[in-house]
Amino acid sequence: MIYPNKQALIAKVISPTDTVLDVGFLGQGKTPSDPDWLHRAIKAKTKDVYGLDVQAYQTTQPQDAGHYFVQSAESFSLPITFDVIFAGDLIEHLSSPGLFLDASKAHLKQHGRLILTTPNAFNLFNLIEKLTKDEPTVNSDHTCYFNKKTIKTLLQKCGWTVVAFDTIYSLELSHKESWKKRFLNIVYKALSRHTDKYIETLVVTAVPAQDLINERPV
Repeated sequence: MIYPNKQALIAKVISPTDTVLDVGFLGQGKTPSDPDWLHRAIKAKTKDVYGLDVQAYQTTQPQDAGHYFVQSAESFSLPITFDVIFAGDLIEHLSSPGLFLDASKAHLKQHGRLILTTPNAFNLFNLIEKLTKDEPTVNSDHTCYFNKKTIKTLLQKCGWTVVAFDTIYSLELSHKESWKKRFLNIVYKALSRHTDKYIETLVVTAVPAQDLINERPV
C-alpha cells in the first residue's frame, strides 16, 4: 500500500485501543507546536500514548508527565509493555540498530507489533543524484541506508518476522524548487501510479518471530 503521508499511515495502523510507544518522537523534523507533529496524530488516534527520546519533553499537561521518558532508543527499559512500538524515521540514525530492535522486542505485549519508517535507499531522487554526484544528498546524522532486503535481514537476525512492507509517498511540492526538481516530481508521481519501487519512504511492520512460532498448531 502507498500512503500519501505519515498521518494517513497512523490513521490506518493504530487503533483506539492500542497502547503505543512513539520512539524518537521529538526528532521527526517537526516541533510540538507544529500542527503536523506526528506524535499529535498518534495521540489523537489513541489516548494511551507514550513517548521516548534522548531529549527532554516539557509537557504542559501534568497528568501526562509519566508518559514521557528520556532514554536512548538502543537501551531503553520501561515499566510497561505496548501493543504498538512506532519508530518514525529513526532506525537510520542509530549506531546500533540491533540493540534498538532487542529493546523493542522486550517491551511488546503478546501479538504486539513494531512499525518502522525509514528512507528507501533506492528512491527516485537518490538514484538520479547518484548519476550526477558521488553520493546522494543525505541527512548528516544518518548512519546507514536501508532497502527491503537489508532491513528484512536485520530484523530476521534480531528475532523478528516482517509481516508487511508498505511505502509513504511523502512528496511535498514547493514553488521554491528548481525546474529540475519540479520535473522529477512529475516523473515521481507518474511512476508511483505503477510501482512502489521508487517511493521515498519504506514502512515495515514486524512481529517477534517467537510469537508466530507459538501460534503454530502442534
